[in-house]
Amino acid sequence: MAASQFDKPIDFKKGTVIFAEGEDSNFLYLIKSGEVRIFKKNQEKLIPITVVRDQEFIGELSMFSDEKRSATAVATQDSTLVMVKKNDIRKVLKTCPEWVTNIMVTISDRLRNSVDMLREHKIVDDVIDMGNELTPKEEKDYLKKISDYMTRKGITTK
Repeated sequence: MAASQFDKPIDFKKGTVIFAEGEDSNFLYLIKSGEVRIFKKNQEKLIPITVVRDQEFIGELSMFSDEKRSATAVATQDSTLVMVKKNDIRKVLKTCPEWVTNIMVTISDRLRNSVDMLREHKIVDDVIDMGNELTPKEEKDYLKKISDYMTRKGITTK
């Protein structure tokens, strides 16, 4: 494939919002180094969903649909990520048989639905049980950073 965003690592300082819930989804990211925390906002409370580290992806759930971001990602350490454009993924998938794309879409939809159902029924993720819940100060700081980011980007929530 010709040069793409694959070749351009992006550095995020600790505390930087990478993307926010409700934002258009045009990229996924591979974490080259560092750590990113994924959150869902429930009223005015942040719910930690998971912690993602080296060689893992974030933002993959909306790569096969035109849905907006379903969660917020924040760098919890200085991190280096590689951005992969949705269009680049679609170009690669066009070289595959249609059934491969259908499988990817189905898996992505089922995963998103499962995450939504778990959250809706307030089933607690293992991350919270492992002592990764936020302190009130951390939650306040993250909420402020996320709010500032969303304001800068013109993102509105439902």
